[in-house]
Amino acid sequence: MFSLRRVIDEEGSKLYFFIFHLMMLSFALCTLVLCQTTVLAIQPEVVLQQGTLKGLWANSFGGRPYAAFYGIPYAKPPVGENRFKEPAAADPWSGFYNATKEPPKCLQFYFYDSRYPAKIEGAEDCLYINVFTPRLKTRAADQKPLDVMVYVHGGGFMVGSSLDLGVDYILDRDIVFVAFNYRLGPLGFLSTGDVVVPGNNGLKDQVLALKWIQQNIAAFGGDPNSVTLTGFSAGSASVHYHILSPLSKGLFKGAILASGSSLNPWSFAHNVKEKSLFVARELGCPEVDSLSMIKCLRQRPAEKIVHSTKYFVAWYYHPIAPFGPVVEIPGPTAFLPDTPMNLMRHGKGLDLPIMITFCKDEGTFSVIDIITNPNMNNDVKTDWNGIIPYLFEFNDTVPSEKRKEEVSQEIKNHYNIDLDSKEGQQNLIKALSDRLFITGITKMAKIHSSVNTSPVYMLRFSYNGKHSYTSVEDIYKNMGVSHGADMIYILPMEGKNTQEIEADRQVSLQLIDLWVSFAVNSTLDVPTFNQNLPKITFTDFQGPNQLVPTMVDELGEEKFWDSLNLKENIVSCTDSK
Repeated sequence: MFSLRRVIDEEGSKLYFFIFHLMMLSFALCTLVLCQTTVLAIQPEVVLQQGTLKGLWANSFGGRPYAAFYGIPYAKPPVGENRFKEPAAADPWSGFYNATKEPPKCLQFYFYDSRYPAKIEGAEDCLYINVFTPRLKTRAADQKPLDVMVYVHGGGFMVGSSLDLGVDYILDRDIVFVAFNYRLGPLGFLSTGDVVVPGNNGLKDQVLALKWIQQNIAAFGGDPNSVTLTGFSAGSASVHYHILSPLSKGLFKGAILASGSSLNPWSFAHNVKEKSLFVARELGCPEVDSLSMIKCLRQRPAEKIVHSTKYFVAWYYHPIAPFGPVVEIPGPTAFLPDTPMNLMRHGKGLDLPIMITFCKDEGTFSVIDIITNPNMNNDVKTDWNGIIPYLFEFNDTVPSEKRKEEVSQEIKNHYNIDLDSKEGQQNLIKALSDRLFITGITKMAKIHSSVNTSPVYMLRFSYNGKHSYTSVEDIYKNMGVSHGADMIYILPMEGKNTQEIEADRQVSLQLIDLWVSFAVNSTLDVPTFNQNLPKITFTDFQGPNQLVPTMVDELGEEKFWDSLNLKENIVSCTDSK
């Protein structure tokens, strides 16, 4: 009995000990959850020289809390007397600034969807910046500030906003992510060709935003000395312009360019003074001198100025960018003092690591519309020589109508384009991909690698997943990996889950790994291939764990397009008047 009772007592003690510790653990967990809930219930605050911000808490795709600050003013509103002027730093505020509401997109004439009528949207007062951070500034001496990724949105310099794409995937990583609006269309890129409105105000907005980041990002837990500038499409071309601009020196350490270059034909505006005069004429403003014209345009409704875009769009959404970057008269405030080609060849750009990405079939987005829209299809078939100069973006640089017809036929014959056959449709995709994106991107990479010491990484995205641009309807799935197909795995649109199937999930994780690795280290650990361009590492991303080293010498039919002598990138500041 004694031994049995002792055993029972010992077992009871063990049970009591177990229950006691279980209760203590439960209490600790409850306290931790309660504390975290209480902390997250308090709005995140950041103190800047401008004033104090109050943001909000959100969760990344993986459930990680991050602080979001929306709509922080980085420039004075570009309205009234500030319209068409270079941006000026925003004024400070008193009390708390409510950084919980998404800012309006910049005023724009949206004409890129052939299925619907064009529309005006946004606001003229739009120069705001958004900051997302998983770690606010800490006083702990041993906590390293986070690397910063700054995103410039696309949209042909005509449309778009800082919130076009989502941040929930990228904020699963230790990155501070920043995006901002900049002026678009005629409000951002009108130019009188002289000192009154030299042009490129939209790009100068971006410079001011980058300066704001240098001054303030430490308060959000970011490292101002580790800023990587990224962009998609026109945002990517913008990043390249910053590499070339003397105004952007010292504002970032590396660049990721996704599907865009200053050498792409749509990224450089022509006949800018003539367009400005036309806008003035349409709105009843004098054309005698630039000062009088701009003074009058400042008094006209901004919506009417933006609506004038319709007069420069010849065929659906072509040309893509009637207003955009121009060469300015050289001076201390000139963003672009010479053509991109001249600046590159003479080594005037920044010598820094560059990561360039593009999709295998960039031109698919235009071809799908041509195939599915009967009116567009008929136009191309019946008026090839009339449509092609706009579709392929050479109407402004080839003055002779006879030469335009010759070039149109040379393109058709070289690529064997035929809209009535699947092969001919794919050939049109190839032609548009080469012309609008790949040739300029490749040429840019070659020149930078030849004049600079920093590495250039090229990544072609060839994976056709469930959520590629062309798989909205299954019938178009096999038409290719279109413009923006890679971006949906990195910065997906709101409400889009591109990690539903395992292959897509792995692609998303690996692409984000590449972007973040480059942002942190300014290098990429990818397979290499011996070729004639030792400073360029070119990799084909074909799927999960399928990064294939590839040659880069002759991408995009570069020799063919050079042979057409389209007289691009030779415009001087006087020619642009």
